[in-house]
Amino acid sequence: MANQTRLVVVSCSSLDTAERALAESRGLAGVRDAAVVTHPVQGRVELRQTHQVAAAEGVVAGGTVGFVAGMLLGGPVGGALLGMLGGGGWASRDTGLPDARLRELGESLRPDGALLCLLVGADEASGVRKALSAYGEVADADASAVP
Repeated sequence: MANQTRLVVVSCSSLDTAERALAESRGLAGVRDAAVVTHPVQGRVELRQTHQVAAAEGVVAGGTVGFVAGMLLGGPVGGALLGMLGGGGWASRDTGLPDARLRELGESLRPDGALLCLLVGADEASGVRKALSAYGEVADADASAVP
């Protein structure tokens, strides 16, 4: 299967360690998405995703495209509004690492720990695990159902 992916999770001793591992992962082949997960002593699990488009970014992009299309077709305001709605809807889709799964993983964290979660191609998973093993315990699982 050409779309086989693995979820590689690095259990780091601190947020700083997870961020250093994230920086190193940017140079690795096969990384499709990444997120750092923390669970503060007081508060909810926090996700810092690197590839997901925020809804506001989608609204701006969609509005811009809609405005330009509206100018060409004679209705800039309507085109911009439709573009903003479409862009916000497109960006609100959960692509890459599923937020629900990341939050579930974060619930098991001790207060000072952090997780680096990476969605990688199955062929590159072994190299990613090896490259990031210096940052903490590394585990991986099949993630082929993730878009």
